[in-house]
Amino acid sequence: MNNLLSKAFTLCVLIIAAGYGLSAQVVVVQGEPEATLPQTFNEVRLNLLAPVAFKAVSLEYERSTAKVKDLGFGATVSASFAHTGDYEATLFPTFGVMPYARWYFGGKKLAATRLNSGFFIEANTAINYHRYTRNSYKGYYEEPTTETKQGASWGIGLGGGWKLVSRSNWSGEISLRVGRNLVKGDAADEAYVYPAISVGYRF
Repeated sequence: MNNLLSKAFTLCVLIIAAGYGLSAQVVVVQGEPEATLPQTFNEVRLNLLAPVAFKAVSLEYERSTAKVKDLGFGATVSASFAHTGDYEATLFPTFGVMPYARWYFGGKKLAATRLNSGFFIEANTAINYHRYTRNSYKGYYEEPTTETKQGASWGIGLGGGWKLVSRSNWSGEISLRVGRNLVKGDAADEAYVYPAISVGYRF
């Protein structure tokens, strides 16, 4: 597992570095300010950690607000394919939607000059559906029994992380979300956890 996490982190760093390499081609005359970049308010992201470590797919869309600075709203949609056959522990539900609101802070003090970048905190709510089939082996000479559990859950939580956005509109993000399920189905846990190492693009 640690080896897989290391590979995912290395891949994320390489993609972010490649994005900054593209922006380095912009010619800036010394002593003159850089050209103002057009404002981009929409962003899509892919969680690179989900398929490598948790056998899941996780996509995000975020919209920056034009009137209120450093505020963004978005949603994460995720699906797991690790709930068939012998039960495999995973942090991601069979299918889930997580709307969220974020506040970015730090700004130019932390070299985050792009809109909605740098450190952030968020409030989120998760609506998840869980389903898995588990094979139980009672004895060597006995036939295995199959148990299927399924149910929906709803919870609220908080999150935080850091985002970097290049001049060519590529973004890299590291984040963690944690919350408590207030409504729990048969297969739901007490809490939900969503780690992410994501790469995205603004438009």
